[in-house]
Amino acid sequence: MPKTLLVTVGGSFQPIVTAIYSLQPDRVIFIASDGDKGSKSQVIGEGTPCEVRRGSEVIERLPNIPTQVDLGERFQPQRDLVLIQNPDNLSECYLKIQRCIHHLQQETPDHEILADYTGGTKTLSAALVLAAVDCGISLYLTIASTRENLVKVERGELTQPVDTSFRC
Repeated sequence: MPKTLLVTVGGSFQPIVTAIYSLQPDRVIFIASDGDKGSKSQVIGEGTPCEVRRGSEVIERLPNIPTQVDLGERFQPQRDLVLIQNPDNLSECYLKIQRCIHHLQQETPDHEILADYTGGTKTLSAALVLAAVDCGISLYLTIASTRENLVKVERGELTQPVDTSFRC
């Protein structure tokens, strides 16, 4: 069964790359903040917009996420990028994500739809979780095998399913 993965994009691209490699989706939909300083640059930015940092020091620059994971023709920005104007507005985030999931469920009923909420603002991630639970799709979280950094997930992470059996 083909898989479509929804991911929230925040300051760190590494967990998203890990989720894509781990889950091997046929299509990836990126949910990112818009604007000059938005996380959309990690998805559609030219050159090397993704930065590996050690503190405030940039130690490596890499291409955008679709290029890193070799999505090629499978990534179509006008179709696979959901832009959020205010990633701290729960209503905007939830409504756009829920509409996207409903559209996918109607457009590609033969696809398994997955969601990884590791990246993005807390509000953006919360909105993806709420919409995924409401729409009955599988949730995933990418975490470090031993979490020492409480600010962000770093290299050496793994993607695992989230138990949502609590839903009605």
